Amino acid sequence: MSERLPFTFAIPLVGRAAAADFARVEALLGLTLASIRAQSDPDFRVLIMGHDRPRTLPDDPRVTFLAADWPARPPDAANNDSGCKKYALGEAALRGGEGLLMYVDADDWVSRGLVAAARARIGPDVLGGVIAAGEMLDFCSGRIAPLPFPDVFEKPFYALCGSSIVARLRPDDSDALRRNPLAVLRDHHVWPRAAAERGARTATLDAPGAYLVGTAENHSERHGPFAGWRAELNDALQRRGRDVTDEDLARYGIDRARLADAGGPAAQAAGA
Repeated sequence: MSERLPFTFAIPLVGRAAAADFARVEALLGLTLASIRAQSDPDFRVLIMGHDRPRTLPDDPRVTFLAADWPARPPDAANNDSGCKKYALGEAALRGGEGLLMYVDADDWVSRGLVAAARARIGPDVLGGVIAAGEMLDFCSGRIAPLPFPDVFEKPFYALCGSSIVARLRPDDSDALRRNPLAVLRDHHVWPRAAAERGARTATLDAPGAYLVGTAENHSERHGPFAGWRAELNDALQRRGRDVTDEDLARYGIDRARLADAGGPAAQAAGA
């Protein structure tokens, strides 16, 4: 029987002053929360940190908004604003005691079985778990492709998407790596290798993730050092991907009506 460690999803949210379209930010967050709240194992909590409380937070006692107490800063190449929020979210999660922590970008989706898979796979001898396979979805066109993406991006899902690591927190451990692995191993794209170099084990989680692009608010697409390369990746998705189906959406607890309400594609029906 797997341990029943507390599970925390932690979401850093861009500030209204730094967003091109904060209404879009709120709509995308709504989809992310819908995906999280559709978990097959409903025993979790969600911490959201931002400068502006979203107007559309669900009436759910598992969801808590934490106000950032420093001046809002626009996105930059180093993603400092998100980094500061992630650090604060990590400290907040640690105050809850030993448990599991996953940072989720406010426009990505998680598999409905993510919490259950993490509890089953991340035991006492494991630093954390990684999502190795998932999908890439264009929010505007509804085109979807697998990650790894053959002949385009053949590395694991965690090498591209930051919403891909679940760490085991041990607040009382004197080893900083074991106390909060996410605070030490910040680079998700090399997480398993970096952990192994420190003599730690990681697990692979049998739960896909959905990396959203084309949202107009994704930091790495617009401001990161690889923005040009990511634009080329998005072009490949348009050429070689397929139309998203209702079955695809259901893996992440999303239905087509909710997607359309948030401004996403609604024209294609399953099997069309």
